[in-house]
Amino acid sequence: MPMNGAEKTKGGGEMNTTTSMVPVLKPDRDWVFILDHLELAFERDTLINITKMWNDGVGIKNISEFHKRRAEEILLALLHQSMRGVIVRPFAFRY
Repeated sequence: MPMNGAEKTKGGGEMNTTTSMVPVLKPDRDWVFILDHLELAFERDTLINITKMWNDGVGIKNISEFHKRRAEEILLALLHQSMRGVIVRPFAFRY
């Protein structure tokens, strides 16, 4: 039975990204790089503007259209900024 990328990493020896150590990809594994169709680099001024627009109440779709970027890229930029503590307006809730 063919296995997808998630199934191949189950069990012992999983990658641990919760430490400050840089993970090293083991060459004997079948790695799947995700989000490779997205552009994850932002000019600093653009990232600052995306954050300001979000904190001012603008939605992801409108920010995406304004900056001519995919909505997924905007969401990831906001996640990045949230992890840095510069997002004021929440964009996700836990229940």
